[in-house]
Amino acid sequence: MIRFLFLTVVAFLAAATAAHAGPLFGAIGAVAGWIGSLGVIGQAIVGIGLSVGASLIQRAISGKEKKTETRDPGVNLSIRMGDNEPVTFIAGDYATAGRRKYAGTWGEVDGTPNAYFVDVIELSSLPQSVLNGVWVDDQKVTLLTGEAHGELGFPVAEYRSGGADYMWVKFYNGSQTSADAYLIDRFGGNADRPFTSAMIGRGVTYAIVTCRYDRDLFSSAPSMLFELGSIPLYDPRKDSTVGGSGSHRWDNPATWEPSNNLPVIIYNVIRGIYYGDQWIYGGQDLAAYRLPVANWMTAMNEADAAVDDGAGPVPAFRGGYEFRGDERPIDAIEELRLACNARLAEVGGVFKISVGAPGSAVYAFSDSDIVITKGQSFAPHGSLDDTVNAVEATYPEPAEKWTMKDAPARYDSALEVLDGNRRLPQAVSFEACPFGGQVQRLMLAMLNDARRFRTHQLCLPPDAWPLEPNDVVSWTSTRNGYADKKFLVVALAAPMSANVIVSLKEIDPADYDWSVADALPTAVGWIGRIGVPAQIMTGWTVEPATLYDAAGNAWRPTIKVSWAGGLEDVERVWVQVRLKASGDVVFDSDSTRYASPYYALLGAVFRHNTEYEVRGRYVPISRRPTEWSAWLSVTTPDVSTDLDVTLDTVGEDLRKRFEELQGDFDYQNLRIADIATSISLQGSVGLLDRLELRQQTGNALAQITEERLVRATEDEALAQEIVFIGAELDDATAAIVNETIARVTADEALAEQTTELAAQLNDSFASGQIKFSAAANQSGVTARFSVLVRAGTGGSFIESGFFLEIYTEGGVQKSRFAVNADQFVVLNNGQRPFVFEGGVLKLNVADIGTVNSGLINSLNGKMTISLNAGSIVIRS
Repeated sequence: MIRFLFLTVVAFLAAATAAHAGPLFGAIGAVAGWIGSLGVIGQAIVGIGLSVGASLIQRAISGKEKKTETRDPGVNLSIRMGDNEPVTFIAGDYATAGRRKYAGTWGEVDGTPNAYFVDVIELSSLPQSVLNGVWVDDQKVTLLTGEAHGELGFPVAEYRSGGADYMWVKFYNGSQTSADAYLIDRFGGNADRPFTSAMIGRGVTYAIVTCRYDRDLFSSAPSMLFELGSIPLYDPRKDSTVGGSGSHRWDNPATWEPSNNLPVIIYNVIRGIYYGDQWIYGGQDLAAYRLPVANWMTAMNEADAAVDDGAGPVPAFRGGYEFRGDERPIDAIEELRLACNARLAEVGGVFKISVGAPGSAVYAFSDSDIVITKGQSFAPHGSLDDTVNAVEATYPEPAEKWTMKDAPARYDSALEVLDGNRRLPQAVSFEACPFGGQVQRLMLAMLNDARRFRTHQLCLPPDAWPLEPNDVVSWTSTRNGYADKKFLVVALAAPMSANVIVSLKEIDPADYDWSVADALPTAVGWIGRIGVPAQIMTGWTVEPATLYDAAGNAWRPTIKVSWAGGLEDVERVWVQVRLKASGDVVFDSDSTRYASPYYALLGAVFRHNTEYEVRGRYVPISRRPTEWSAWLSVTTPDVSTDLDVTLDTVGEDLRKRFEELQGDFDYQNLRIADIATSISLQGSVGLLDRLELRQQTGNALAQITEERLVRATEDEALAQEIVFIGAELDDATAAIVNETIARVTADEALAEQTTELAAQLNDSFASGQIKFSAAANQSGVTARFSVLVRAGTGGSFIESGFFLEIYTEGGVQKSRFAVNADQFVVLNNGQRPFVFEGGVLKLNVADIGTVNSGLINSLNGKMTISLNAGSIVIRS
């Protein structure tokens, strides 16, 4: 009978490959169908070898050499496709790119067909309850879980631009009982590869990634990586029926919880991974007694013990792994064992584990206890090939997108001197340990353990029969100079007698000691999207300038802007001008061509002698980013010309002109009131018809005044000419006043004609005035036609009017047309193409050459274009 140390994992564990009983989603073109029912095919029982006296490093090397290479080392970073892929699942903390099960496009945005790309990715063949993180290309992104879209899932913060979302992720944890309604709605009618209601993915963890096309954000379909938490695992420490404390029960997986405790993961793989009552991976129907609960609980507690890696206390031995159905369980367990420096042994079909520093001695003996009738062997040190004085290691680094990263190498100059001034490194790969601090502790323990060379093989008396592999014994030897020296039982053999042959390897529990001072400096490299740096505005200058007319006269003030020349990939220059006093932007245009002589005189209307601020920005031919220059101050020249009239100036001028018209109107209304009084019931004496005309030549004044009485009834005031007297007016009056004035002097000739019409009933009145005027003097000529109406009740009134005029300003003849109205309408064959009302100008149809604007909103509120901000927002 031989009892031995289980070096690479127990022999009974069979390798498993995926059995595709039938696709869940069906084969869809080149995109693989989903696994319909989970299953595996057992492989022949695999034997193991025995390497007596192997150190932790030698075991790691031996395990790697024996491992069947069915997978690339480390985390699966590239998405896989095809129905020939094995089942996969994750235990502990790990990541996977998954495998594509469906892909398609749909929708149209701004005329772009197939604007949305959808990727359906299986992450695990078993339910995985937790999604810990998502990577897109080389950037870890943030899911906005509080802003979930009803169909698409969680928006990705890093792919939100201009207020619009361009990526969403929806996660299913394997508990779903129906197919995704969004996929059925978008692809259920696809004639070639429909997504049907039968595509549920029972027990399968998967993600739906939706991307909206944007050429700046996506050059191709994004590369996704998902960080998953563990599948639920049984922990005997949480089972009160086996000596633990808690509700875990082996026969009720609903009571289990995710765990990254490495001995817990190993325990579950040895006993077997199941989905319901269907075996998936690892051992099959392994009885609980074959993994002694006391032994395993001790190892699990040791893995949970707190240790400081330099950033605070953490569990001593954590890890994770993506298990694949085509990888032998013994190979997967070897990766887990290596991540916690565990020793696993099988004795008569019973599996025991030791994690961390060896325990206390369970057996003590001296030289006199050794059976000298049997042969003995002693190896004080190994061969040069077996000697190690440096450890180099790699591990998956989560902060660098789970790529295999070099840990700080563990070198020891003193050991190199002992070994003939030679560095003898050994490389180790910790694929199941994504924690850099833990890797350093494993490396230090390995290096210390590798220097324990002494091994013995000897025969002990019958009282050593209870010894098992991984037990610690104490040996006091005068011959070897040992005083209670600790040895690890590596293997035992029972010859045809009561004695026991043991193989021993020296150990020192201090080899596993760790302090923060032992930590070597490490650095995590930046990883993420490498954006094109924004081009800054160079050579930007501003200065006052003047525009001149054809005669060389100063025409208007302006601003000259200049920039650097000879730059590549620049098409235009974007210029903004704002009033320094208020900060209001008065000029905003990106239409200035980038060409020699690399400056421009701005064509906007600026106030003279006014301080502005100007900034510029390059507009490239491509869509690379650029930056604004700083705001530079400039004061426009003091050039006051006929065109130096801003909207404010025009508005003030028109206001004054309307005030003049209102003054005339008020004067005529007073005259109407006088007439109304004279023909009231108390004052009317009959017909009054007076015509007065006075004309003079040279310094003469001519004025014609016609005043005609009007009649009024009790209920109606009606203006009309009358030729009789004695009408009873009561409280209603109406009048017409026609007045003509002509005046000619040596300096001025003036002619005016005014017609005033008014009617009043009680406290309600309405009146109107039409006036023609013409004047000629030394400064120029003026002609004006104006109409003004007014109506009101109870002392309040509103008025409306317009005027046309030709006037002289600065020696230049000008014309204008001004309207004062709450509503201004242009009619065309019954249509209203132009309406101004409520302070808003409405154009039903307009052909416009150039539009300078800041904000454009759609009438239904679903789209906003901010020209100043350079953004477009579309709302559903």
